Amino acid sequence: MRRRMKRIGFWLLLLAYGLASYWVFTRSSPLLKERPVTIWFAHWQIERGPPDGIAAVIKRYEELNPRVKVVQLLVPGATIYPQWMRANLAGGTGPDLMEWGAWVEGQKDIPARYFTPLTSELAQPNPYNRGTSQEKIPWQDTFHDKLLAPRRDSPDPGQIYGVNITETSLRLFCNVELLRKITGSVAAPKTYDDLRQILVKVREYVRRTGQPVMGLAGSRDTARAVAETVFSCPLLGVNQRMDDGGNLYLYNRQVLADYLEGRWRYSEPAVKAGLQLVREVTQAMKPGFIQLRRDDAMIEFLRGQAVFLFYGTWDATTLRRLASFKIAPMKLPSVTPDDPEVGRYIIGLGGEGQGETSLAMYLNKSSPHPQEAIDFLRFLTSVPGNQIFTDNSGWLPAVDGVVVPEEIRNFRNYQEGYSFGQAPYDAIGSEVTILWDKYFYKLVGDQGSADQFAAALDQAMPDAIRTDLQAELRTSLVLVKPQDAMIAGWAGLADGDPADRRARARQHELEAGQTMTEGLVLQMRRTLDLTAGNAGR
Repeated sequence: MRRRMKRIGFWLLLLAYGLASYWVFTRSSPLLKERPVTIWFAHWQIERGPPDGIAAVIKRYEELNPRVKVVQLLVPGATIYPQWMRANLAGGTGPDLMEWGAWVEGQKDIPARYFTPLTSELAQPNPYNRGTSQEKIPWQDTFHDKLLAPRRDSPDPGQIYGVNITETSLRLFCNVELLRKITGSVAAPKTYDDLRQILVKVREYVRRTGQPVMGLAGSRDTARAVAETVFSCPLLGVNQRMDDGGNLYLYNRQVLADYLEGRWRYSEPAVKAGLQLVREVTQAMKPGFIQLRRDDAMIEFLRGQAVFLFYGTWDATTLRRLASFKIAPMKLPSVTPDDPEVGRYIIGLGGEGQGETSLAMYLNKSSPHPQEAIDFLRFLTSVPGNQIFTDNSGWLPAVDGVVVPEEIRNFRNYQEGYSFGQAPYDAIGSEVTILWDKYFYKLVGDQGSADQFAAALDQAMPDAIRTDLQAELRTSLVLVKPQDAMIAGWAGLADGDPADRRARARQHELEAGQTMTEGLVLQMRRTLDLTAGNAGR
């Protein structure tokens, strides 16, 4: 009897194994229908919105391309992403596509070392734009700003390494009911002095009621955002004076070199006027804000403890989904020549620009599937793909022809006026940024002043700027040194097959980029040599 039961148990076990095997190999798709190509797509935009938008794009792309699977990697940005990125790239385990930004400290050598230029591909129409308004237009020209930032921030002048997904702006997010309660009105400030008066009323309200309310939600990140905006207003004339090429924007290396050559100082009146505005807005933040980060400011605002939060529209979706009160996005008014405090230093109304695109994705040189990765970027930044992203993320599109939803159209309503693009007097290099943060306490707080902050910066800046300019020089040399071999290689391919237009075009692109980079290297070396005696002054 026991032997019979054992036999029955054995056959039942064998039957169960057979049924399980049948199910795995006929009904379970991963083993039999696994897609042959997997693209890994990494970014740090873990706010509410972007992951949803990208996931929706991936779903549609995989429907159109059954052989390709796209995996979205979400990596926290503030402290983890830069180290994660460098470690994976150096170890050869980096994803196919990854986000990078020129402002990421200590990472300027990354594009030259690890990313592949997309210049040739961007010169061709995007095939996913067939049947749209962008059908026959070169891919690079379908972007709202023609990829201004990837062109400007390229380590190889003339080459374009990145493709942008969205467009961002800065807005003054307002707790409408709290503003009404404190001021009796919900009208947006039309001038900077209007905002100044609202902040005064907030302080009076706090003294009268004892309620813990601030005018602006405070943190290191939000303070830098508002500081850079108001700081730039009196500097328009300084920018204009130094814009020798008439490009209407200044590269970091230009600002660095101009300081060493004595063309501007933090202690000159117009720059100190900008510092005074920075002091003024930070006085509307709670004490100790410099120790806090962006999430802390958002929590303060969402708790109803601040009337305004000034930050990027990239946080708008998060705010809308989490807030228990009505939020109105407003513009931070530009400081004008009639301003009672610093008007004499203002040459005209400052503009917001015309919408610089961002969230740049780069192609890893070590990607095992570069063509599929580029193809996914094409779909993501096509009219239909970018429409899917916008509709599901609540972020602006980067591409022309996409319909902007009503609730975010205000984000593209830019203030017209003078604009010089990038003019980063507070963050023109890693060492400069460190010094700005180190001495910031001399500007803010009850004991701070623009005079003592400017004096401290001018004392320490020459050495810091030389260090940053030398780092910029080294990064450029990393790029230019191997160019001869690559130029010769592409020339050999073109000579071997005269019909190979891509090889000849790549040869010419590299030659042009090498010439421009060598010119910049020469210019930076000349500046360092001519100003060598200024170190430590």
